[in-house]
Amino acid sequence: MTSTQLAIPRPAHCPTWCVQRHGIRQGEDDAIHVSVELLVRGTSVRLCTTIDPTSQETDGPYVLVGSEEYTLHEADALIDALTQLVDEGLGLTHRAGA
Repeated sequence: MTSTQLAIPRPAHCPTWCVQRHGIRQGEDDAIHVSVELLVRGTSVRLCTTIDPTSQETDGPYVLVGSEEYTLHEADALIDALTQLVDEGLGLTHRAGA
């Protein structure tokens, strides 16, 4: 048999960004969905969510930055703040009153 023949079908509730192989672990561990890992200066950055296969109840997704966990809203606010600081550092924008 080839690995394709042994592949376990992707669960219907699995997010499109999930790269986790499912059906290998049992119970709660199989309900975890993770994205590809991006590395920024040696720090892991990825998406993560859990979806209960029975109730379809979802917790997440969250953006994991190292050991820190951000909601999508928090991650979006962090992106905005970092972008503002980078723009200021490059001299592209100025704060009001500065």
